[in-house]
Amino acid sequence: MITMRRGKKKPRPASLAPKQARTAFTRKHQEKAIIAVAAVLMVLLLLHEPARDAGLPADIDTSVIPRDDIRAATSYRSVDLTATKIAQDEAAARVPSYYQIDQLRVRSRMQVLELHIQRIEEERDAVAREIVEALRTSDATQTEEEIVQRTLSAYVAALSEEFEWAAEMSNANLILWLQPDLGSLPERIFEAPPEANDADAMSEALETTAQDDTPPETPAPTLDAVRLETDSHAGLTFTYGDILRELAMESAEYALRQGIRKENPENPGESIVIFQQTPTGETQPSPEMPIMSVPTPEEALEQVRQRLVDRAKEAAQETEQPTEWAKLHEAAIEVLEDILVDTIRADRVYSAGARERAREMVEPVYREIRSNMKIQAGGEPWTPQSIVDLEAYYDVLADEALPSRQIFSMLAAYALLVLLVLAGIYRSFRILLSESEADEFPCLYNLALLLLVLVLAAGWVGAYFEPTGFLIPVAAVGILFAILANMRMAVLVGIAATILLSAQYQFDWRLLVVGQIMTLAGIFSIFRVRRRSDMAKASLTATGTGLLAMLALVLAKDSLLSDAALRYLLLVGMNGAICLMVVPALLSPLERLFGITTDIQLLEYSDLNNELLNRLAIEVPGTYAHSLLLGQLAEAAADAIGANGLKARVCAYYHDIGKMRRPTYFVENQNGENVHDALSPRLSARAIAAHVTQGAEMAREYHLPRPIIDGILEHHGTFLIGYFYQQALEQQKHGDVQEEDFRYPGPKPQHPETAILMICDACESGIRSIKNPNEDRVREFVDKIVAARIADRQFDECNLTLRQLDKIADVVAHRIAINLHTR
Repeated sequence: MITMRRGKKKPRPASLAPKQARTAFTRKHQEKAIIAVAAVLMVLLLLHEPARDAGLPADIDTSVIPRDDIRAATSYRSVDLTATKIAQDEAAARVPSYYQIDQLRVRSRMQVLELHIQRIEEERDAVAREIVEALRTSDATQTEEEIVQRTLSAYVAALSEEFEWAAEMSNANLILWLQPDLGSLPERIFEAPPEANDADAMSEALETTAQDDTPPETPAPTLDAVRLETDSHAGLTFTYGDILRELAMESAEYALRQGIRKENPENPGESIVIFQQTPTGETQPSPEMPIMSVPTPEEALEQVRQRLVDRAKEAAQETEQPTEWAKLHEAAIEVLEDILVDTIRADRVYSAGARERAREMVEPVYREIRSNMKIQAGGEPWTPQSIVDLEAYYDVLADEALPSRQIFSMLAAYALLVLLVLAGIYRSFRILLSESEADEFPCLYNLALLLLVLVLAAGWVGAYFEPTGFLIPVAAVGILFAILANMRMAVLVGIAATILLSAQYQFDWRLLVVGQIMTLAGIFSIFRVRRRSDMAKASLTATGTGLLAMLALVLAKDSLLSDAALRYLLLVGMNGAICLMVVPALLSPLERLFGITTDIQLLEYSDLNNELLNRLAIEVPGTYAHSLLLGQLAEAAADAIGANGLKARVCAYYHDIGKMRRPTYFVENQNGENVHDALSPRLSARAIAAHVTQGAEMAREYHLPRPIIDGILEHHGTFLIGYFYQQALEQQKHGDVQEEDFRYPGPKPQHPETAILMICDACESGIRSIKNPNEDRVREFVDKIVAARIADRQFDECNLTLRQLDKIADVVAHRIAINLHTR
């Protein structure tokens, strides 16, 4: 898009500079003071929530069913019993089952083993006597080891036939249990027999042979007689048996006290902790483990078997045959086969206590209860959850005095939020306002501040009557700003208002969503105001959109026929009704307070029965007719480029009211006599230009709005009054003609509407000079008018593009040609 280049503004007199600088300095400080006061008010309105009456008695009898719903007047947190119980159950489920070692069963099994070993050891005396007797009757050809093994084998065989417990053991292992140390046996002493005795024996033998008539056998060699060092068996020691006792007892106690489970536990998947007894007698818990990792009796026996390997090797070093450790290993294992049984028992009391402690360690799970949420439904019995919610609600209501630290944090939070909102609006306005509209910034920014303060004040007061905030007509802020300023800025102010209002109501996201949807719907439906019914249409559109938004939220979280859903929909409907009344009620006061002229106000001044227009029609009918035709042209041209056609038309109606002071100086009001024939070109030019300043004076006297006054002042800009200037140049004698004396006082058009008014005024006035006009000639004439003003830089300050100027020329030429044809 190509825009017109701006011209330089005229330099101001040096004598006015200090005064203007002081004025600007004062104005800037006033603006800062207004912003600061508005910010403080917003923070206070956000910080100080009105004390809400709970509407509840000091004590509620929860045994009585309430008749009406009990709702929260403010947002708070309450313990969620269901979620908390789930969390506690999960924590309790993670606690393992605790088991104790059955000490009574351990002692019982150890006693059985002890009795079994004692029964074996009780046979030692008999074994010792048998071995000593065998040694006494032995001869030199027999070794002590052979004698001991033969005697033990015979004894164990007889023992197995006599006793069941002995029969259950293998003979080899039982022999090892009863085997005495060879070194403890009494020493054998061999003595030779006397010879006499030998001769007598030979004689006796021969006699016997003769009587029997049998050949005599070869006599066995005669052995030496055996004498024992001692006849007592008390000196025999049984190292093997003692070692086996120690191995068996220690291994059995270790396995039983470590814990042995049943073959088929009740809960195979559970984790357990076993309280085991240390060798010092202390009890300590084992690491958490699956119950299936605890050995069964068979698995425990296998573990003992593996454990005894090293112990047996060490113990064998103390015996006469250190390499025979495997015999010790097997003999010790055999007596343990029936001893190892399950020894762990579930400690249900301790497990229940541990799980209860785990439940107590779980932090409560809280749920958010929003404003107006139902605590207890009327006509329904109390539930544990509703009782807890009510107790928490009472605690919130009782806690009126906030801690200083909480107040400081809230103050800082709200102050930061307000500063961000105000800074965002400030920066956005600076960007959105054009250079020609920069002077309007303080007015529009102060208007935004006032509307934000008003909506927060309404929210503060409304909280006394309705705690959700859905009754506050926040959409009215956007609609009013759209009417008083423009749509783009209204969107920003409307969003800021809904953010602050939701923050005032504990940052309720539902209020934010519904409020923004209603605000945007209201703004977009009031793009152009031509009738007061347009404001009602915007409010109704906002209401309908808000109802749809609330319906969506209700359907997502609740039943459509629930009390809460119907209540929310009713509140949004009442919000729309309030908005319908607030917008027209505040519009006129805000117009007057900020000096803003809206389309509604312009419509009032477009009434042709207006006092000033009546005077114009009576006193200068030619100017009146010209103004009416000019209004039609200007409105059509403005609408064609998207400008405010109503503003252009109303300005056209009043642009020449200054001609009422000297009506005969203007050709449309003359009746054949031209007063300019008697005046110099300079005086005529001044008289013609004076209708601009005189019209502005009359407009001020009649309190016309600022846009109309701007239209009067700018509709000629600073353009040259060419007719009289040419006369002056022709009549000059000393070269004293100054071009500035023949220009209108200005300023140049600052708005598209006044630029359009300038073009239409020049075209409508000059078209009468064309002979045999047609549309082509009219368009050529209009182009010359536009080109002349472009060359004179009249459009430098109104943001009109060349494309827009061409479109304006099309519309003006077409309308003028139509009017000429109708004549």
